[in-house]
Order: sequence, then structure tokens, then C-alpha cells
Amino acid sequence: MRAFLAIEIPEHTRLKVDDFIQEQSKKDLPVKWVRFENLHVTLKFLGEIDDRKKAEIIPAIKEIAEMYKPFKIDLEGVGCFPGTKNPRVLWIGVKQGAEQLRRLVLQLEERLTRFGFKREKRYHAHLTIGRIKKFCKVDDILSKNITTEAFSINAITLFRSTLKPEGPIYEELKKFKLGYDTLDY
Repeated sequence: MRAFLAIEIPEHTRLKVDDFIQEQSKKDLPVKWVRFENLHVTLKFLGEIDDRKKAEIIPAIKEIAEMYKPFKIDLEGVGCFPGTKNPRVLWIGVKQGAEQLRRLVLQLEERLTRFGFKREKRYHAHLTIGRIKKFCKVDDILSKNITTEAFSINAITLFRSTLKPEGPIYEELKKFKLGYDTLDY
């Protein structure tokens, strides 16, 4: 299964982000916009894992989650990866809580490399809103600003991603409460 770890975004925040996406999608650019139900902040893309690997990493993720108290994040600003000369991904940044997310991801990275996962070079906390299919100028989108109210992060979620022609479908596999026991789904 294709899997990743992420922070879920509350519905009221997803609604605000989706309104922004709907407005930008009117620009008729070659962008595959992220659907409302798929909006999240990725912590770590795991790639293809089997049930055995999933069972191996669950205790490590649970242990790390229990080390953190719930904290707040908010979203602000629009950017792109890798840069404005050849944009491939459009995102909204994390302002408040970015440092806590970075520390959390560093610990996940450290622990998961012991199970054979590749360590990422660096982590930039963001919410992906679109993937650019072919080169286009996105300066107008980048000049916009969006801000959200702060919301609480109280869990890490392990998702399965199933790729479909109409876009990925994400299924929640396990939720790890920060500072608490794991909740199974």
C-alpha cells in the first residue's frame, strides 16, 4: 500500500482553503487542484509499504506522538516548489506551529530511518493546494494571501493513498493521539 503520515485539517479551515482554490481555479491554468477532502499537512511520505512494515512502524510512531502535547497551527501565505522559475507545486504555508511540526518531523525521520525509510533533506511545513501539470506563470496566485485561524493539532494520522485517474483517494488507517494512546480505525 502507498502510505504517508499527515496532520488533518479541520473542516472550517478546509472550507476557507477550498474557497481560495475555487477562486484560483477560474484562472484556467494547467493545475491539478487538491480536492476538499484531501487537504492535509504531510509529515512524511512513506511510499509503498506492506502490512508487516506497517506493523513494525506503528509502535515507533505511537511513541513519538505520545511525546508531544497538542499544539496550534495556522496557515498563511502562498508559495511554490521548487521555485518561481519552474513551479511544480502550489502551497499555503504554516506560520504558527511550524517549528513544532519541524521538530516532530525530525523525530519521525530519525526513528523511521531505522526501518529503512529514506531521510528527507529538509522539511517545510505546508499544505499542498495544487500540482502544476505543465509550465505556466503563477505569479498572480503567488501574489495572493490567505490566512486561517489557528487550530489545534492533537493527532498524527497514517493514511493509505490509492491513485485513481480522477485523483488520489486517502483512507485513514490509524490515528496517533498526541500525548495519549493510539486510536484504531
